[in-house]
Amino acid sequence: MRITIKGGVWKNTEDEILKASVMKYGKNQWARISSLLVRKSAKQCKTRWYEWLDPSIKKTEWTREEDEKLLHLAKLMPTQWRTIAPIVGRTPSQCLERYERLLDAACAKDENYEPGDDPRKLRPGEIDPNPESKPARPDPVDMDEDEKEMLSEARARLANTRGKKAKRKAREKQLEEARRLASLQKRRELKAAGINLRHKKRKRGGIDYNAEIPFEKRPPPGFYDIADEDRPAELVKFPTTIEELEGERRVDNEARLRKQDIARNKIAERQDAPSAVLQANKLNDPEPVRKRSRLNLPAPQIPDHELEAIAKMGSASDILGNEELTEGNAATRSLLASYAQTPRHGFTPGRTPQRTPAGKQDAIMMEAENQRRLTLSQTPLLGGDNPMLHPSDFSGVTPKRKHIATPNPLMTPSATPGGPGLTPRIGMTPTRDVYAVGLTPKGTSMRDELRINEDIDMLDSSKLRQSDSKKELIFSLKNLPQPKNDYQIVIQPLAEEDEEPEEKIEEDMSDRIAREKAEEEARQQVLLKKRSKVLQRELPRPPVVSLDLIRNTLMRADEDKSSVVPLTLVEQADELIRKELLSLLEHDNIKYPLDEKATKEKKKGKRAAKENSVDVPTIDEFEEDELKEADKLIEDEVQYLRVAMGHENESFESYVEAHKACLDDMMYFPTRDGFGLASVATHAEKLSSLQNEFEHVKKMEDETKKAQRHEQKIKVLTNSYQMRCNKLWAQVETTFKQMDAAGIELECFQALSKQETLAATYRISNLREEVQKQKDLERTLQKRYGDRMAELERVQHLVNAHRLQAERDLENAAKDSDTTMDAIDVALQEPDAAEAAVTKDTVEVESRSKDEMMLQKRMQHQPVVSCK
Repeated sequence: MRITIKGGVWKNTEDEILKASVMKYGKNQWARISSLLVRKSAKQCKTRWYEWLDPSIKKTEWTREEDEKLLHLAKLMPTQWRTIAPIVGRTPSQCLERYERLLDAACAKDENYEPGDDPRKLRPGEIDPNPESKPARPDPVDMDEDEKEMLSEARARLANTRGKKAKRKAREKQLEEARRLASLQKRRELKAAGINLRHKKRKRGGIDYNAEIPFEKRPPPGFYDIADEDRPAELVKFPTTIEELEGERRVDNEARLRKQDIARNKIAERQDAPSAVLQANKLNDPEPVRKRSRLNLPAPQIPDHELEAIAKMGSASDILGNEELTEGNAATRSLLASYAQTPRHGFTPGRTPQRTPAGKQDAIMMEAENQRRLTLSQTPLLGGDNPMLHPSDFSGVTPKRKHIATPNPLMTPSATPGGPGLTPRIGMTPTRDVYAVGLTPKGTSMRDELRINEDIDMLDSSKLRQSDSKKELIFSLKNLPQPKNDYQIVIQPLAEEDEEPEEKIEEDMSDRIAREKAEEEARQQVLLKKRSKVLQRELPRPPVVSLDLIRNTLMRADEDKSSVVPLTLVEQADELIRKELLSLLEHDNIKYPLDEKATKEKKKGKRAAKENSVDVPTIDEFEEDELKEADKLIEDEVQYLRVAMGHENESFESYVEAHKACLDDMMYFPTRDGFGLASVATHAEKLSSLQNEFEHVKKMEDETKKAQRHEQKIKVLTNSYQMRCNKLWAQVETTFKQMDAAGIELECFQALSKQETLAATYRISNLREEVQKQKDLERTLQKRYGDRMAELERVQHLVNAHRLQAERDLENAAKDSDTTMDAIDVALQEPDAAEAAVTKDTVEVESRSKDEMMLQKRMQHQPVVSCK
């Protein structure tokens, strides 16, 4: 079986086949395209197109701006070539290749760099890993049979524009047209025979929104005929096809307009052929296309006469340097120096250079050197010095541009210090005048190639340097700002005697919480200082089992001491220390347990805590001064022991190493029934110790296996109980939670009851005050009502009296009127005497009538008192 590996260098034939297949099949059918190329896969074809053959790829020389942008982006986004490539306008492989070339150019300046050691170069027999981004290889004269077969097959498939699918489509189109013509002929014949068949449209699966109302439900017929009332409603034309929905496409519109133009041209040709030919010739004439518009350039910055002066100066200096200075022999030529520029370092040249300075001449190389040094530098975790880098610009994605203006050589540098001919500050010539910054020195340096006047020159230069530094110092001291003696005195206002004390402001809740938190933290810190050093530093503590070992080493109080050798002072001190250590460990283990089970049990409830409560052993509490004094005594003892043992010069690390060595050397000896140093023990003791340890380990393994078997048996026997226990425990937990919630609610209601009890007394007292006020008001109103009723009775008595008096007056007036009538009769008899009497009686009657009228009016306007 023949095995073929696809890949390798691309050839011109393969490139041409790939281009033609992309033109026919597009840029999405890479599997179909790769079937035309025997030695290439679909992925390789796609990579070749997007890396080399795509017409949009830029293959011209790299410009300076592109190099700067590439280095800047590589500095901001290292190794992200697919992100950098679209910004630069190149492919990722081009960007990577150019970046490596720039780094190689920067490395070429290094003396230790050898180009032959570059690992990227292919050695004889190696295969290029990225042949898709390289130029194609020319086709050989004698091609292989496989390549010839591939070329012929690709030519046949690509030249066949009408394949099987196109032929099938054409055949189906012809059959559809024949079917349509047959149905049309059939309808015509039936219509001619008098049979009119309506063309029924095939009902589609969906709803035709133009022919019917979707989901229409017709109302039932009523008692009256509404046929005359039906009015045909205008149906809305809904788009039913994709063409109607999206509208006319641009391609179809252009094709339609193109057909209209062709038809219009044909009509114009038939009507007036010569004019149509002339019009077409004018459109196809290439002469107007060749004419270019006038080139409009901006006005030059330097006029023509200045350019001529610059050219004359350059040519004069070239003649002077090439012809005049070449005359004479070597002895006379050594007396003269080159006048092209001032030889002394730091002085301004005689005139401005004639060319525009390059500006960022080595900016690309500087960035390339930075990238190379960063690549070769080690990781900061290993330490060492950082690589020395050139100054870089991180202000944006692209580097900043610096526009440099062309200098004007005709402007004198010393004319205006701030003008365009200013000497640059970098490498500026020092001058005698401190205020004339950047000016050309007044004197010309001495050109002495034979070193005749070297001492004079050195003396003058040192004096000039000293005087210039002195003047600069004086000038900088003069420019210092003047001292300001501004003082602001603030006196606290005196408290007035009559000033009222400010009311105490209620403290904010957040401030109170913060204050309480700070007080609690301070209290915890004080308590922590009183604890042991182990708890303060959170050091590991011995387990509870070790307490029994310490307890066993102590002498019991009830033990018979007659047979015991009396202890020395050191042993007695050791005994006291172990007792104190035991009490301290017991206190810490009970009050501050190692595991967190005790703390969890405290959170579950108070009942469990009371049941499992253990008496905490009491220990003596000491003041802070006593603890400090004890620490000082221990330090003095340690220092004394170090001096006595000759270890005062040993470091803390040596103590730690000695402690680790002692721990590693410790071993349990069953013959002694205790621990000891292995380095001092005999071989038999070591052997017995290892045998004992091996027996213990073996016994532990047996016990472990036995415990596992028991665990499995227990699990088999108690699995259902455990499941039921878990369920019951979940129920118990929920019950406890409900009890806690009920307890909280009970506390809330009890607090509410207390508040209601306090508030009820206040409300009752307020209601009593309101009732008393209402009673007083009712009493006052009743009293006023009684007074008004008495006043009403008195007024009624007066009215009755007045009525009786009026009636009597009326009776008297009637009697008087009768008397008057009698007097008139008498007067008739005695006219002269009666006239006076009649007049008198008339006046009296009128006066009485007026009194009666006034009395009636007074009775009408008398106020009536209401009893409401």
